Amino acid sequence: MTVKQVEKKELRDQVGRCMFGERVVVDHEGKRFSARIQHVGVTGVKVVPETMLVEHEGEPGDINGVTVSYDDIREVEVDGITYRLA
Repeated sequence: MTVKQVEKKELRDQVGRCMFGERVVVDHEGKRFSARIQHVGVTGVKVVPETMLVEHEGEPGDINGVTVSYDDIREVEVDGITYRLA
């Protein structure tokens, strides 16, 4: 896997290209965690922390994610490349 150090603008552009299920690393309210994208919106990204996915025993569509700011995202994986905030 290739890791590419990028500035905030390019990281945001890459997140904007994402589809449901892409992996991101988030630093939100002092907590750093990996998550899967549920929805990319205009003002933020709705994500489901991977720990919630592992522990989940219900139906696939009944998980409520958390919305985070684009500024909270530290890295994203797109097409086999990890874009990491420099």
